[in-house]
Amino acid sequence: MNMPLAKKILSTSIVSALALSSLQLHAADAEKTTPSSDDQKGEENIEETYVYGSRRANFTEITEEAQKLVDMPGSFGDPLGAIYSLPGVVYSDGDGGEPAVRGSSPADNIFQVDFLPAGYVFHQFTNSIFHESIIQDFQMYSAGFGPEYSNVTGAAFNITLRDPKAEQFHAIVDASMLRSGIFLESGLWKGGAFYASYRKSLMHLFISEGEEEDGITIEQVPEDDDYQFKFVQDVGENNKLTLSANGASDEAAANFSRESEFVRSNPDFEGDAKLLDRYVGQSVIWDNFGESGRHIKLGVGSLTFDTDVNWGNNFFSNTEEKLDTIKGQIVQPIGKSHTFTLGAASYDYTTKYKYRMIHFVCTEFDPSCDETRRGETEDNSRFDRKEYTAYLNDDWSITDRFTLNIGVQYQENDYTDESFTHPRLAASYIISDSWKISTSYGKYNRFPDIEYVIEGIGNPNLKSPTATHYTVGVENTLQNGWSWTLESYFKELENLPLGLKEEEDPNHQYFSNEVSGEAYGFDLFVNKELTDKFYTWVGLSWAKSKRTNERTDVTQDYNLDTPLVFNWSGNYQLTHNQDIGWRWTIRSGSAYTPIVGVKDNPYFEDETAVLPEYGEPYSDRLPTYSRLDIRYKNEFKIGKYDAAFIVDVINALNQKNVTERSLDYDKVNSPDDDVAIEEEEGRGIFPYLGLRVEF
Repeated sequence: MNMPLAKKILSTSIVSALALSSLQLHAADAEKTTPSSDDQKGEENIEETYVYGSRRANFTEITEEAQKLVDMPGSFGDPLGAIYSLPGVVYSDGDGGEPAVRGSSPADNIFQVDFLPAGYVFHQFTNSIFHESIIQDFQMYSAGFGPEYSNVTGAAFNITLRDPKAEQFHAIVDASMLRSGIFLESGLWKGGAFYASYRKSLMHLFISEGEEEDGITIEQVPEDDDYQFKFVQDVGENNKLTLSANGASDEAAANFSRESEFVRSNPDFEGDAKLLDRYVGQSVIWDNFGESGRHIKLGVGSLTFDTDVNWGNNFFSNTEEKLDTIKGQIVQPIGKSHTFTLGAASYDYTTKYKYRMIHFVCTEFDPSCDETRRGETEDNSRFDRKEYTAYLNDDWSITDRFTLNIGVQYQENDYTDESFTHPRLAASYIISDSWKISTSYGKYNRFPDIEYVIEGIGNPNLKSPTATHYTVGVENTLQNGWSWTLESYFKELENLPLGLKEEEDPNHQYFSNEVSGEAYGFDLFVNKELTDKFYTWVGLSWAKSKRTNERTDVTQDYNLDTPLVFNWSGNYQLTHNQDIGWRWTIRSGSAYTPIVGVKDNPYFEDETAVLPEYGEPYSDRLPTYSRLDIRYKNEFKIGKYDAAFIVDVINALNQKNVTERSLDYDKVNSPDDDVAIEEEEGRGIFPYLGLRVEF
């Protein structure tokens, strides 16, 4: 792996942590754990469908649609990595980062795994923490979803891990250029089975430690690992007990000298930087399948997070967090026309934190944090909060053609001392055998980001951000496996945080709820099911996302606003054991704030410490982004064992995609120098080889 790519990986891990210079509090995001038009076929899942019957037969096999995501080129066999080919989804950082959906922030999303909140879902280097052999299904709800999802204003991602198969012991060994892993699965006794997986990155084999370029020296190659364990025991004919354990970690280290761009604007951060991020989780879930389709589900889960970030000579941020969850749900069909869902959950958060850092008071609204510096601060304290939610939903089949979904959710937390009662409504009407229309409406809220409400660096009186979603869609089924959907949406966003400048903040509140926003657009999804050895889908999204500073009445584009996104994905079976797939993405260039001048850095006496002067926030765009990924898969035998050889070619056309424009500090050392801009390009062509053997 070359040095520029190594630097890109480091920037997504260490540099981003340093630039924020704030607590990385994952417990607050544990419920925000990812495709809404929005199953994998691109249809809007207005209401959730529950399937009853043989438990082991339903849930031990991956769904056909989830398998398509696993085989997606450019995703390295990671179904969550394939979500960026779905309508309304964009990267949050150049050609990487967590998903931003339909004009909302990545922090607005929620991720749920097997009924309970997830730990962090993506490694620092974009890949998810899940082995592809354990995914059973994957759903994304991008707007207008039902009351079972709480603490979310963006998109809801529901990940279902398959149950282990009660079969003879077998193992899968993976080896690739970026990651290796082992997967074990076996039946144990009557009604009992388990699987376990462990994966570890191999980037340290391709990146040399001690190399220096542009002021960055790699001291510890970025590494990550993850594990999953699941045990299922059938108890009688109608009960199932599931025990799960999982965890992941990421770590990296580098030295940033005065020659690095980051230190040129922030001299305090010169020196060694280290990042360690990890979590462990356990859960117990009981399912009871009663008569007439009744399904009772009870779950208890615990997540523990540990994050250590160190930088400069004496700056650090250390957090220990724990989330305990108790959740229950009853699904009860009433006659042939009603299915009631009643649920409730309790979330208990405990966070211990210690930090010494430069306090930057900024949010997504700000194009730069350089002008919001408040100086050095430190603390060692504890943060506790509890949240409760309850919900009721009626899925009502009024006629064979008309379905109405009526729901309500109640939510409260004891930290901001707020409570919410949110209606959720959805309706669909089958016009004919090939046409269907649908619409949905819902109100949502989420807890503020913790760094905005912690005493000392935030405002404990900050209110929760809220959103209102509206959608209208049409679906048409054609012949030979073809179909298309078109859905429009509108989101109203309120009570978003505003970072206050020091001169306008005499009471040291740091943040206020003085930003509102809106996002609107449409998603077109054309899909062809697998027929004649071929399947494909095309997604086209048009969107607009804006934010308004209510204090100044200034409206600007959201920093992740991406007006046009085109995705074309497909797969063709060459022979009975060979297939080739592709994914071509074209999208509008990212919004950025142009640099119009240079000024002294007021916090440093060194004459070479300068800062850029910015123009109108997010008023310009980078060049159009284009990337073609290709995947070839060949299944064969090694003796009596099944095997597969996989070749992924990322950015097969070697497009020079510009991901960032910044001040060129090699050419600018004082306010008297002319503005010089340097462009950072994303990943060039990158071949990826993998081998899988099943024993």
